[in-house]
Parts: sequence; structure tokens; C-alpha cells
Amino acid sequence: MALFPTNGAILFGTGTADPAGRIVQTSATQVTLAPGTYLIAYHVSAILDAAGYLQVTPAYGGQGHLEYGVYGRTGTASTSVSGSASWILTAQEETVLTLNSNSSVNTRDGALTLTILGLQTPETAS
Repeated sequence: MALFPTNGAILFGTGTADPAGRIVQTSATQVTLAPGTYLIAYHVSAILDAAGYLQVTPAYGGQGHLEYGVYGRTGTASTSVSGSASWILTAQEETVLTLNSNSSVNTRDGALTLTILGLQTPETAS
């Protein structure tokens, strides 16, 4: 279980490393993607200690991407929030991905599942 920081990047670990080395966890909060096309999917859940919200926003290419964010709100203390998002990212150059957390209250028992799959495109098929 993890604590999601308020206004900070979520810590995570690698479950399965990419043997081709195109998807690499380069720090406790970052994944670096080689140029290419990727399917990215994530699921987050946490218990909010008080009434409030949790927002998780992916960031890459030097900016946050709210369109792939997850937002949960509760009006009761000690209630869980969760959500999932997925998208296809085409990286023209080496790209660093983070998932950033913002919450109005303390969270506990957080969980994150992040899956990144490299997709074969006509350019990468040979």
C-alpha cells in the first residue's frame, strides 16, 4: 500500500522489465520510453481520510495531460476512491512519463497498477 503525495509524483516499482529496453523505469517515479507507439493503462485506488478528492494526472512531453487523468471525490471520511484510464501515446523522441497525485486530504492504502505495452507499427515492423 502506498501513500499518494499531495502535489507530487507517485512512487512505483517495476513488476516486469521490458527485455528490449524500450520501456525503462529510470527513477522511483519515472518511466522513460524510447521513440515509438505505446498503449498505456493505469488504475489507482486509495482511501481518503476525510471528505475530499483525489486526482491523478499523467505527465509527459513537459506537461500534464488532464484528458487521461482520474478524479474521485467522496463526502465521507475513510471512503475509497478509484479510477482507471488508458490511451495510446506516440513518442517522437525519448519521453519521460510520471503519474502525479493531487488530493485535498490525506490518503492511505493507495494502490497503483501501471501497464505499458510497446505497439508494433509499420515503421517498427521490420
